[in-house]
Amino acid sequence: MQGIRPDGTGISNNLRGVAFMAAYAVCQSLIWVVVRLLSERYAPELLVFYRNFFGLLVMLPLLITRGRMTFRTTRPWLHGLRGLVACVGVYSLFFALSAAPLATVVAITYLAPLFASLIAVTLMGERASGMRVVGLLLGFAGMVMVIQPSATGQATMGVLAALVGAVMTGGAFITVKILSRTEATGTMVATQFILLVPVSFFVALDHWVWPGFPDFVLLVVLGLGFSAAQSAMARAFAFADATVVLPVDFLRLLVAAVAGMVLFGEVPELMTWLGAAFILTGAVMAVLRPRTEAVVNKL
Repeated sequence: MQGIRPDGTGISNNLRGVAFMAAYAVCQSLIWVVVRLLSERYAPELLVFYRNFFGLLVMLPLLITRGRMTFRTTRPWLHGLRGLVACVGVYSLFFALSAAPLATVVAITYLAPLFASLIAVTLMGERASGMRVVGLLLGFAGMVMVIQPSATGQATMGVLAALVGAVMTGGAFITVKILSRTEATGTMVATQFILLVPVSFFVALDHWVWPGFPDFVLLVVLGLGFSAAQSAMARAFAFADATVVLPVDFLRLLVAAVAGMVLFGEVPELMTWLGAAFILTGAVMAVLRPRTEAVVNKL
């Protein structure tokens, strides 16, 4: 955990981290709302392309400034794997948003850090501390609470797609963690967009519809908002520990629930709220490190 320094910078950095995480939560929730609104007129495949395309436009200044340096990498295959996992994840989540209640999908996305933790333990040999095990159990108990009232009728496929999206997002977290040891942040972000834009364009061709001006504005907001949200999240984790900023992510469910009620007439059930609370608590516990491990890492 981040300590409090005599000059107060510990507290200051924690506040900055919380502020950036709150900005991420609000921005990401509004993006989901835009996706839900546009999914009434456009296929998820087309929305994914526009998100990637406008996100790439945000990266153009970086590409122009750094040129070839942006794509200098020692692990091209891992960038490709990350792109594939992220691609499947975003398609799954966009479909889920068109088929299941907004708050339910957002609650299920909280499982991503837990799936990442599970992958790290089972496939990468990371140590499963008692706190992490309890966190995983809490998180998956919360998953059952969220899914039980929601996986009925047409929403069933949406809930299953949201689960796939959470698994894929967890896998993407792991690839980013590995890449961050040797790759620059700009390289990781730009490479993802460079890989996803042509793939998503090809997939979108069979669903192509030219948007009118109002929808075009929303699509621009979708792409720019995604980039802004990712930047805010990165800054949040740069300023403060995950255990400080992760609880703030619950704001994402609050915003989504209000938007779902006002715009779509969806009232989240009590089990959705309880399940989301269990999942988020489990996610925080899963990233906690035993005190002895933290001390060793500081030596």
